[in-house]
Amino acid sequence: LVILGILLVCIAIYMTLAFIIWLDPCAADQSLIEDPKEGEIMNENREFMNTCGSIGAYTSWYFIKRCFGLPAFLIPFFILLLGIHLIRAYRVNLLKWFMSLMILMIWASITFAKFLSPLFEDACFSPGGDHGNYVCQYIENFVGAPGLTAFLGLTAIAFLTYISVFFRFIIRKLLNPSKFLDKVKFKITN
Repeated sequence: LVILGILLVCIAIYMTLAFIIWLDPCAADQSLIEDPKEGEIMNENREFMNTCGSIGAYTSWYFIKRCFGLPAFLIPFFILLLGIHLIRAYRVNLLKWFMSLMILMIWASITFAKFLSPLFEDACFSPGGDHGNYVCQYIENFVGAPGLTAFLGLTAIAFLTYISVFFRFIIRKLLNPSKFLDKVKFKITN
């Protein structure tokens, strides 16, 4: 298990480097990926700009462009946590981390597609990826832009309440009117 853990840590580092490097020359690599010619996948003539090679370019294109956009950086983070858990360097609750990161990645993909897409008009990818764009458009068809914004806000509050005791305390204080009424002085006369 230790060897598998070390391998997963190395894969996580490789994916993170490939993602970071792909963000800059993604247009050149994307054209090679979407319209491949014979022998380009082997990268014999160094066609790919990504220094992690064709595998790094394909991995980055798939997870950032086709899937989740910028929140795809959470995937190598979870792989790193899994590797650390297998090495037994730290004790990690994998189920809680997986569920939290999965929800955060899906939510951030939709949120980035809705609110950050205008800032990335010249980029070769959407900050929310194709997943975020599709889900954003799908939900907006039903409830419109205000409904999508309310849905994203409510899911953010629900998620923060789930993971944070401090945030639960703040929500309870805000939603408990008795604390407010204690400070308001009033007199009851008969």
